[in-house]
Amino acid sequence: MSRSLASLYSTAWRALVALLVVEIASVSALRYVTGSEPPPPPILANAYAHPFLLPHVVAGVAALLLAPLQFVGRARMRWPACHRITGRLYLAACAVGAPAGFMLAMGSTAGPVAAVGFAIPALLWPAFTWLGWRAAAERRFEEHREWMLRSWAITATAITLRLMLPASALLGLDFLPSYRAISWLAWLTNLALFEYHIRRTRRLVPGPTMALARA
Repeated sequence: MSRSLASLYSTAWRALVALLVVEIASVSALRYVTGSEPPPPPILANAYAHPFLLPHVVAGVAALLLAPLQFVGRARMRWPACHRITGRLYLAACAVGAPAGFMLAMGSTAGPVAAVGFAIPALLWPAFTWLGWRAAAERRFEEHREWMLRSWAITATAITLRLMLPASALLGLDFLPSYRAISWLAWLTNLALFEYHIRRTRRLVPGPTMALARA
């Protein structure tokens, strides 16, 4: 692939992710914060929707909006203080969203398969984020980048989930079995793709990346 085509592909991919992030954030705000749109009945039927649904949604939306900003290299190098501030906000969002998400997983009406499928990423999310923060604090910046990419993979499960669910409906698949499968596929697919990217980047760019500003 030529350099110009690679640049075009990268730009198009980032634009698509940005559109999906904004769309999901907007719909989530309308459904769960403002009440302008009715939430799906299965979500409201969750045994722990009150009080954990709203904190999970607000924190998840914040993390979804903040995470992509952390990987804009030019902004990170030009405004390192902004990178640190938004990074801390992302940490806070994970600290709130993950335990709330775990409780919602335990209250899922889709059965134990879906409950475990949603609970595992709720545990991985803060673990990856903490490992990324610790690596930055110890100035291991390449490891910091990799762990935060894995954290972003879990955050982006919100995107994958909302792509897979309508896709399964278009394919005429039964909702409940599809939902149970997607509770696993959404985050496993992301982790697999991000891990491939991380390992491919290691081969293409050996050695440490340019250091971030002091955390």
